[in-house]
Amino acid sequence: MLSRTASHLYWMARYVERAENTARMLDVAGHNALLPTARTNEERDWAAPLLITGRHDAYKAEGREINAADVITSEMWEVVNTTWLGLREFDSKVLKFRGSSAFLAWVKERSHLFRGVTFGTMLHDEAFRFNRLGTYVERADNLVRILDVDFNGLVQRTADEATGDYYQWTALLRSVSALEAYRKVYRHQIVPDRIAQLLLLDRHLPRSLMYCVAEVYQALQSVLGSADAAPLRSVMGLYARLDNAVMDDLMTADRTLQLQPLLARVSDVAAQIDATLFAPRLAGTPAPAGLLRGAA
Repeated sequence: MLSRTASHLYWMARYVERAENTARMLDVAGHNALLPTARTNEERDWAAPLLITGRHDAYKAEGREINAADVITSEMWEVVNTTWLGLREFDSKVLKFRGSSAFLAWVKERSHLFRGVTFGTMLHDEAFRFNRLGTYVERADNLVRILDVDFNGLVQRTADEATGDYYQWTALLRSVSALEAYRKVYRHQIVPDRIAQLLLLDRHLPRSLMYCVAEVYQALQSVLGSADAAPLRSVMGLYARLDNAVMDDLMTADRTLQLQPLLARVSDVAAQIDATLFAPRLAGTPAPAGLLRGAA
């Protein structure tokens, strides 16, 4: 597979996942605005999505040409194309009439549809693994950023705001589709340490950091085939860190999470993927031997 095509598949998956994650955060922020503490917390609630996505100071729209029509299925292309056409219909008048919640629900639905069609119609070959790789790298990065802003912000909340904590904690879980999973594992009592345990270290929750890192490792192992490759070494180091961790290792004395080291590790994995798999060929230099099997 051409490295450029692999890069397009990887980034297509990242952007679809990013769109869904952004829709989730904005939807939760909108619901939070209706809570009893909305008046005192409104500015913080709406600032959180910008802080998480790195757009607090300024918003910059950027695009990437997607040219992977030869390797995605016709059903996948139809979902992408109809989503693009549908997106153009959501102008300011339509949004005002239908409300932002309807639009955000539509974005999440289209992301779910794309992921389901991808899994159900695409040959589970190298192209599929690049798509999975992009999805879980993006999901891992987003989760750590959400916890850094929302979890630590809630832990540091002063006592006079405690009445709104239950709603805020459940909103955090909803933003990563983990509220039902939390209730199945821990019943109905909301405990911050348990939330952190579930979202960071649970091996069965599809949006936990441990689960995402395991998926990234499996995809990279299939694509690279060599444990000596830099991206695999990076992700193996992150997996070992999580596999051997207990919550006290990841928390400070005031029970906030030490997330910057984890975010740095996730960013390093993403950088190693770009540098090893995509950058050499896109720059016109040969890819490392054995990294892209069958690359033209």
